[in-house]
Amino acid sequence: MNYQYKDATVLITGVTGFVGYHIAHSLGRLGSEIYGLSRTTCLELKEGKSFTGDITDREYVREIVDTIRPNYVFHLAASKIRHASSEDFRQSFDDNLVGTLNLAEACVSLPHLVRFVFLGTCEEYGIAEAPYSETTQEMPVSAYSCSKLAATHQLLNFNRYYNFPAVILRPSIAYGPKQGDEMFIPALIMSLLAKKPFEMSPGKQTRDFVYIDDLIEAILSAALIPKAVGQIINISSNKAVKIIELAEALASLVGCNAYKFLGVGKLGYRHTEIMNYWAENRKADQILDWHPKVPLKKGLVETVNYYRNLRN
Repeated sequence: MNYQYKDATVLITGVTGFVGYHIAHSLGRLGSEIYGLSRTTCLELKEGKSFTGDITDREYVREIVDTIRPNYVFHLAASKIRHASSEDFRQSFDDNLVGTLNLAEACVSLPHLVRFVFLGTCEEYGIAEAPYSETTQEMPVSAYSCSKLAATHQLLNFNRYYNFPAVILRPSIAYGPKQGDEMFIPALIMSLLAKKPFEMSPGKQTRDFVYIDDLIEAILSAALIPKAVGQIINISSNKAVKIIELAEALASLVGCNAYKFLGVGKLGYRHTEIMNYWAENRKADQILDWHPKVPLKKGLVETVNYYRNLRN
């Protein structure tokens, strides 16, 4: 992997996000020439150059792509609106579908583009029966997942019509150091470390978690393997974990009688709650030779230690 990324020109959209940050730092260590694009200013992209702009701006996106002429594109930028009002759908489709179209359109004629990796989501399967496989009929239940599914099929069409080198990865729920507190795991850890009550649902729903290092390995591998082109590939642990069990495990790791701050059942389930969410990963094993290496317990220990150290 090292030699293929060395001196390669890479564009990362959504570089200020959790996954974007880790990809940029991994590629920096591999010697890539990195360009980041995001709506907010990137203060930590020490390995490359960042641009601040909006992927819904067609002309701006084309200007950036024509300037950079990337060999690899990692398209992570997305609006994660999980409501379902008409305005939420409009905003999500503008950001996630039109934005993806703008980027793919700008890249489609690049002569030296090796791969365009799109980060979809297992949420695209929605309320379909779990475990999800790549042949499962998708049943999204939010503006976010519906717009991501539309973008997925848009890129598959580009692959069929233009031989566009797109790969669609559908990760389950990523977690690990440096994740923002809008996500469940860091929000819960920080609340417990601060000895503050954390209100949550009854926690009977299941989720599938993949550690950030494993996800980054899958993403970087997918860009290098030709048979991944034109494929949808789940990146998951292939294990269902109840949210209540996850919360109790984190409370145990935090210690200091953190259990008493778990407000289990203080909140109800969301109107469109997916109760059983986990995905198979056999295709990732077959095509990418990938399987998760970090067990959940070890990943949670690393994550708790990271947020504990932030407070010290």
